[in-house]
Amino acid sequence: MAAPIQKGTDYHKTFGAKAYLAEFFATPEGDDEEGEFLSKILKELHEIFNSGRLKQGSRLLDVGTGPTIYQLISASRFCAEIVCAEYTQNNRAEIEKWVKKDPDAHDWSAFFKFVADLEGDSSSWEARQSHLRDAIKEVIPCDVTKPDPFAPRQYEEFDAVITTLCLEAACPDRESYSAAVRSITRLLKPGGTVVLSGVTNQTFYTVGGYKFFTLPIDSSFMREVFEKAGYVDINIKSFPATNLENNTVSDFDGFVILNAKKAEIE
Repeated sequence: MAAPIQKGTDYHKTFGAKAYLAEFFATPEGDDEEGEFLSKILKELHEIFNSGRLKQGSRLLDVGTGPTIYQLISASRFCAEIVCAEYTQNNRAEIEKWVKKDPDAHDWSAFFKFVADLEGDSSSWEARQSHLRDAIKEVIPCDVTKPDPFAPRQYEEFDAVITTLCLEAACPDRESYSAAVRSITRLLKPGGTVVLSGVTNQTFYTVGGYKFFTLPIDSSFMREVFEKAGYVDINIKSFPATNLENNTVSDFDGFVILNAKKAEIE
């Protein structure tokens, strides 16, 4: 009998942060089965955050950080404060180990070098690492399926909110996905930037021998959700999966990068 697919609170018990990092985040080029997923995300994040979206000294909230920090590298050069919000303790521990330079922490140096090359200063990667470590002020628990994902913590509104590969894994249906978008971006300033990356039409992915549920959605649904949540200037880029026939770790058919502006209060 096949093992049951993992959902929701199962992440606390069965999601292996180390296995996830080893399988999918060894290099910026990504793994063989899922193709050039990571390098494309890094390039898109570079373009978004080097287009003047953030001013120096900005505050950023990363929702569903997982055990990763690659998604923060481009934005962090403009940030004085970053709050990482993540569901599972094991994932939060991985971020904290990296911030503290624990020898057991995942090595992200290749990712910093990749982004530094994009920025035209390959020698800056170590300084960029140090800056991100200093900018991460908190690593907190969150649950995006709750009306207040960050309770009991209270924050002033942020200049930007990022969420990557989170909502489709956390939300059991489209209604809860829509509610999560509204709840996590209540802490975004009017005029602030939201950036989301996600996979399309995926029903599962596999980590450490466990199969995890994913809500199958597409870019048109994402656009509809953000329009209804009060966002303008919505830009979505879609990228087809490049190795569908040989991918045994997931069944996504592509991924998207969405960025939008929270409507100003009139």
